[in-house]
Amino acid sequence: MRLFIALCFDDETKNALFSASKEAEESAGGRFSIPENYHLTLVFIGETERKNDIEKAISAIDFPAFEYRFYKTGTFDKGIFWVGTEENENLKNLQKIIKKSLDEIGIETEEREFIPHITLARKFLPDEDFDYSKIESLLPDKPILADRICLMESKRTDDVLRYTEIFSKNLT
Repeated sequence: MRLFIALCFDDETKNALFSASKEAEESAGGRFSIPENYHLTLVFIGETERKNDIEKAISAIDFPAFEYRFYKTGTFDKGIFWVGTEENENLKNLQKIIKKSLDEIGIETEEREFIPHITLARKFLPDEDFDYSKIESLLPDKPILADRICLMESKRTDDVLRYTEIFSKNLT
């Protein structure tokens, strides 16, 4: 199983992200994510068969629900078009706690710097006149509630990448 731990979104947030994505798609090429896949990765695990151990580690996490905000859009190397978040200590601390709880049970995780973002497209190729600020104006301007962490499975079926929630834990 290819697994990761994420914050998932309610339908209202997914719809707002989809509107921003559709606007971007009008003046850019790329492989745009399907709305069902929108999430904010906290910890990428990768291939493992230790799903039950990971669920136990997630279950033991005690962290309060909190709010954060989307902030801007941008691109990473390899053509990843993303929506980022404002600086948020709760988000950073939750990620560190999850990573530490997995480290303690010997689950290896990705060692990349944590940059909270939502991937809207891969192989992103914007037109010369692409307007990032126009896309940003479509992002939700209200805070996003982080009240649940999700264990997700990544699976490609019929050449479509799908992320499926297989376990979750409510934040207190």
